Amino acid sequence: MDNKFDNDLSVLIKKYKAEIEEILIECEHVYRSTIDYELLDGRVIELLDAAKDDGLEEKIIWDLIHSQIPSYVNYINFKITSKKSA
Repeated sequence: MDNKFDNDLSVLIKKYKAEIEEILIECEHVYRSTIDYELLDGRVIELLDAAKDDGLEEKIIWDLIHSQIPSYVNYINFKITSKKSA
């Protein structure tokens, strides 16, 4: 049974990794020089909701995002820090 769970988890992780790639491409500006972080932010929220519905832990999605778009994680950390200090 654990093997089936591991296989299902692996399939979900691959699915979301591909979706993160697609989201990144959608959020990049011309010539891939900058990323629209506000657009990306909305798409990531949708992605996290979908992952939750699929039973995937939020941490797994954040790990995938961190490995594929580390600058987004910095953006989120800055956004949270800015709100706390305001």
